[in-house]
Amino acid sequence: MDDREHPHEREWTGTLPEVDEETFMRVLADAIRVADGTGLAHAFMGGIASTALGRPRWTHDIDLCVRPQDARAMLRAFAGAGYDTEETDQAWLYKATRDGVLVDVIFESTGGIVLDDEMLSRVRQASFGHLRLNVLGPEDLLVIKAIVHREHRQRHWFDALALVETGELDWPYLLRRAAPGPRRVASLLLYAQTDGLQVPDWVVEALLEQAREQEAAEAVPDEYLVAHANEALAVDPRTAELELDVAIDGREVVLTGTVATPERQAAVAEVVGKVLPGREIRNLTAVDGPTAEPFVETLP
Repeated sequence: MDDREHPHEREWTGTLPEVDEETFMRVLADAIRVADGTGLAHAFMGGIASTALGRPRWTHDIDLCVRPQDARAMLRAFAGAGYDTEETDQAWLYKATRDGVLVDVIFESTGGIVLDDEMLSRVRQASFGHLRLNVLGPEDLLVIKAIVHREHRQRHWFDALALVETGELDWPYLLRRAAPGPRRVASLLLYAQTDGLQVPDWVVEALLEQAREQEAAEAVPDEYLVAHANEALAVDPRTAELELDVAIDGREVVLTGTVATPERQAAVAEVVGKVLPGREIRNLTAVDGPTAEPFVETLP
């Protein structure tokens, strides 16, 4: 589900009408048939995988993870099966729709996570209702959910905690997969411990050490810089409730999204500039409203 980082929150903001359970299950059964029929590597993720592996909850869309090189072929298969399709975002996401049910074809998740051979080796068969389908392994699903969690997407946090609660996690494997966001994963597991869930202390300590090593490295990954900026935006009271996108392009940091006031617009660049010193901050945010215009500001 991530990456050089891209200027989006990796969650589509469009809307579709809610569908009844019978329609959803019928389209899901067909989506499984289409995906299996391609012979391409794939695994279902999102709410479907969360329900199959952790806690039961309803979902109104279908998240399908594929390898980047297979994304267009998978989308063509859905188009050939009668779905409406679009290449929504060349960085990470295509979409297919049928009878009001959305299928997200995801080929890169937040933090630069892609469906690689190691992840594929952990894909497992699971049940969603009466259907059998391939889902991501619980460790990979947990890492993705810990990284994409935001205030307006709280379900990801509790989905991940439910995966911890099963007691079936392969901790050494999880440590390897947590590289895109070790502090994020550590924070989730620390919270899990306070909730009485069984998480070995050595796992949390290893994640924090991994984070420190990344921070001390000369070449800090762009994904980490983006996560650091997002964290700063989340905790600063001037920007805490905003949904903004941060992208790294060489020495330039690009900020996009909408803000409530010009004052908050200026604060965004200030907050990011403090945590990513020495980089140019290109503030392309817009003030929310019917006549919103981007605010283009470059700070050295």
